[in-house]
Amino acid sequence: MISLAYLFAFVLVLSIVVIVHEGGHFLMARLCGVQVEEFSLGFGKELWGRNDKKGTRWKVCLIPLGGYVKMLGDEDAASAQKSTKKLSEKELKKTFFMKPLWQRALIIFAGPATNYLLAFILLFGLFFGVGRLVVPPVIGEVMPDSAAQKAGIMVGDKIISINDRQVADFSDIGRIVRLVEYGKSLKINILRNDIQQELTVEPIWETKHQLPLLGVQSLVDNYQVEEKLGFIESVSLSAETLWNVTVDTLRYLGQIITGARVPRDLRGPLGIAEASGDALMGGWIVLIGFIANVSIAIGLMNLLPIPVLDGGHLMLYAVEAVRRKPLSEKIQNRLVYTGLSFLLVIFAYSMFLDVPRIIKRIFE
Repeated sequence: MISLAYLFAFVLVLSIVVIVHEGGHFLMARLCGVQVEEFSLGFGKELWGRNDKKGTRWKVCLIPLGGYVKMLGDEDAASAQKSTKKLSEKELKKTFFMKPLWQRALIIFAGPATNYLLAFILLFGLFFGVGRLVVPPVIGEVMPDSAAQKAGIMVGDKIISINDRQVADFSDIGRIVRLVEYGKSLKINILRNDIQQELTVEPIWETKHQLPLLGVQSLVDNYQVEEKLGFIESVSLSAETLWNVTVDTLRYLGQIITGARVPRDLRGPLGIAEASGDALMGGWIVLIGFIANVSIAIGLMNLLPIPVLDGGHLMLYAVEAVRRKPLSEKIQNRLVYTGLSFLLVIFAYSMFLDVPRIIKRIFE
C-alpha cells in the first residue's frame, strides 16, 4: 500500500507539472495561430485519447515521465525537425516554423514561464489562505560527533544567519548548508540566552546521504502556522521564494560545473518519486509546497541552454536573430542529438545514484 501511495504521488506531482508546462506551450501556440496536432501526457503507447473541434488529439500515454505538444509541421515531439512538403499554403501559415521569430520564442518560453506561474500561485495560496508555515530555527537536538557538536552548538540555540544569509525557518539551514563547497567552513550566528554569538563550523560530508551536514534537528517535528499574510506580503514572499530557490539551484549547478562539488545528491525519476511519496505522507500542505518546488525546478531546468530543452531552442533563436537567418537544419539536428545524449547520461547517472540509496532505505 505504501508503494502504491508513493507511485500515486509521483504520477500526480509529475502530471500536474507537465500539464501546466505543456499547457503553456499549447495556449501560446493557439494565440499565435499555430495548429496543435497532439497534446500528450506521457510517452509511448496511447492509453486514452480524443480529438477536439480544432483538430488537436488529447491523449494519455503509457510512460508517465513527461509529455509534449506536437505542432503542425513537426516531424517529432521535440520540434527538432520539420516537414512541410505535403502541406497546402493555408496549412503552412499554421505551422510553428513559419511564424515570426518572436512568436516562436514566445511559444517556447511559455512552457517554463507557466511552471513559475504555477509555483507562484501555489505559494501565494499557502501564504494568503493558510498562513506562513514555519519550523523555528531553534536547535532541538545535536547529533553526537557531528559538525555542530564539535563547533559548540547546543540545544536551544537559535540560528540567526549562516554566511550572512538570514535564517527564518529551520529548512533554511539545510538549504544553505547544502550549497557549501567541500572543505569550506560556515560562519554561523546564533542566539543563546539572549546573547548573539558567532561560531565557525565545517560541515561533515556524511557518506550515507552524500551531503554536507551540520548534524542538528529541529525543536518541533511539524510545520506550524505562524500567521496569515496579507495580499501584498503573500505576493512578496512568494516572489522571494521563487528567487531564492532559483538562485540556490543555479549556484549548486555552477559548483558542479566548476568541480567545486560532486553531483552526488542529484535526483532522477526514482528520487522524485521518493520525495513525492514523502511529501504526500506529510499532508496536503507539504504536498502543495513540494509541487511548487518541483514546478520551479522543471521550469528552470528547461531554460538551460541545452539543445532539446526549451532553453536550447531559445539559444538557437538568439543565434538566428544575430545572423538574420537560422543555422542549417543539419547543424541544428546535430546539436539536438548532442543535447539528447547529454541528458540521457545525466538520467542514467541519477538512476545510478537513486537505486542504491532507495534500496538501502527500504532495508534499513
